[in-house]
Amino acid sequence: MCAEKGKAVRTIPANKRALIILVLSMAASTLPGFQAESRVLEKPPSTTAYSMSGNTPSATVPAGPNIDIAGEAPPDRQQVETTVAIDPHNTNIIVAGAQDLRLKPLDHRWHGYYRSTDGGQTWTNSLLPGFPGDTSPGGLSSPLHGSNATSDPILSFDRQGNLYYAGLMFNVSANGPLGNGPIGNTVAFVAKYTNDGAAYSDATLIKGPLFADKEWIVVDNTGGPYDGTLYLSFDANLTATSYFGTIFTRSTDGGRTFSPPFYAPADMTGELPGMTVDPSGYIYVSTLAYNPLTGSALNYTQVTKIAPGGSGIIQNVRAVNPAQWLPSFLPGGQFRTFTIPQMASDSKGIYLVFDDVRQGNASVFLSRSTDGGSTWTAPLRINDVSNGQHFFPTISSSSGIISVAWYDSRQNVGTTMNSLDVYFSESLDGGVSFLPNIRVTTNSFSPNTVYRTDSPNPAQRFMGDYIGIAATPTGAHPVWADNLNACDTIDPTWGCVDQDAFTSTMTLADFTMAASPSTQAIQQGTTGTANVTVTSLNNYQGTITISSKSSPNGLPISPATTSLTLSNGGTGSLNLTFSPTTSTATQTYTVNVTGTSGPRAHYTLVTVTVTSPSVGGTILPLQSARLLLYILGITTSIAAIVLVGLILPLAIHKYRKKKSQPPAVLANHNTEETRSD
Repeated sequence: MCAEKGKAVRTIPANKRALIILVLSMAASTLPGFQAESRVLEKPPSTTAYSMSGNTPSATVPAGPNIDIAGEAPPDRQQVETTVAIDPHNTNIIVAGAQDLRLKPLDHRWHGYYRSTDGGQTWTNSLLPGFPGDTSPGGLSSPLHGSNATSDPILSFDRQGNLYYAGLMFNVSANGPLGNGPIGNTVAFVAKYTNDGAAYSDATLIKGPLFADKEWIVVDNTGGPYDGTLYLSFDANLTATSYFGTIFTRSTDGGRTFSPPFYAPADMTGELPGMTVDPSGYIYVSTLAYNPLTGSALNYTQVTKIAPGGSGIIQNVRAVNPAQWLPSFLPGGQFRTFTIPQMASDSKGIYLVFDDVRQGNASVFLSRSTDGGSTWTAPLRINDVSNGQHFFPTISSSSGIISVAWYDSRQNVGTTMNSLDVYFSESLDGGVSFLPNIRVTTNSFSPNTVYRTDSPNPAQRFMGDYIGIAATPTGAHPVWADNLNACDTIDPTWGCVDQDAFTSTMTLADFTMAASPSTQAIQQGTTGTANVTVTSLNNYQGTITISSKSSPNGLPISPATTSLTLSNGGTGSLNLTFSPTTSTATQTYTVNVTGTSGPRAHYTLVTVTVTSPSVGGTILPLQSARLLLYILGITTSIAAIVLVGLILPLAIHKYRKKKSQPPAVLANHNTEETRSD
């Protein structure tokens, strides 16, 4: 077939071939440069990879909807002193608890138990087994059975999905108004749920200490030699003849038995404990300092450090000195308030959060230690406005991000506290600074609406003494008592009593990265660029370190390391320059561009193919002769078709003209030719 094409071209008369060449040459001079078979591929930008969760973080509103945990179905009464824990075994499982007064008016408050398997969006609710009237096998066998009240709920998970629910058990005498008589001896207890909190197991009483109060529980989840050990602290008289103060005990068998308790601190000055376990297994117990003999305030907050495994005290340090704790009541408030610090820890330090009136109004502060509790920083205020009252802070740390929530009256107008909200902030730098505060509650509510209605002090307006928070690397879940729907349930004696446990999912601050183009080819001795864009998400602001490295090594990149500073909601960008020299290997390089900011780390990839000057991928302008050779040598089939189209009509026309002449003319023509011979 190729031979026939060549033959067709060669049969063109010489004068016509010259004319065709001239026309094609003139056309070639007007054509743009020709790019050889493309190796510079224009692909969509690569998907941004999120190194912590495996997914690109989404640009969402930081505060999720406010969710009424137990719902509005009757009996719907007070739920206060909220607590929450996330299952390390499955972080979609969240368990919350509260003092739940659904048994009123016939009985008293009991531990409410609320569980979510979808990250806090929907909840089931029940009571801890053993309550009055509980005829279930677990309830009848519980050591709580026979008491008529529990209080001070605190939750903690271990890494195997076992949940521990601490509290106080006691009996309220009926010898009082509406059955709210004096309280007998209070006993600390720990109940256990297995199967990621789905199944109640049993409960254990910590007998011996008298008049237990304000317990706190944590579990060693370090993965170290004491992993799974439970630590419990609470206020009590260790014996009938000893002073009232914070004591400490531990369980090494999943809460079945507890060690003999000891005072922490040893001088018996501590009350109202908080606790945390650091990554090395050390336990820290925070307490307010009181004179054990007189009960008067010593006006400092101390932190007692206990050896891993809970074997004994290492040191006791005055972390906040002086401290100015909350009065009861706060200005504009008619409900009980006092300071109960809470603690958290991670690889960067130990954190103590508390409320204090040193600046006039109540504010939320954080003090931190980076040397194992020996020294503590000056308190850093977290609430970013000074007006209003800011109190009952709660703290959680996950993957280096510190989350704090608290009650806040900054929206209130006037001298009476009629508008209260929950606010939130987070730190990405180990508590050195905090991001702008975020309002969690959709609607403000009055904290002065609901009475306690249960002993002791049933006629006292009550918001509980604390709220709770738990977090994962991507979200935090505060839980709080909310009076928004208080008057949905009316008690004939006490009035509005529908005080609900609420929660919200806070999407934590983050950023995204993208690079464009994501794929390119660059000739040795030339340069190429890629634009890297970084975008703030969910209240993020701060400095991001950008580093770039090729695999395999050897591709020159500038800058190799730099930084961008983003404002809240802002976007920043930079250009990376790739400069392969004549000695850079001709191959494909994958460039990993990584952005880090505290615990946050993201990356995006750029593929760079380095080519030789003699290899495709460069732009080669064609002269007219080269274009002609290209056409004649590579696309002769097209040329043959064109030429046939020019010659065939002429041949057909000549043939038809000859055929149409009369026979006589032909004969005469032949005779004349004969005569001429």
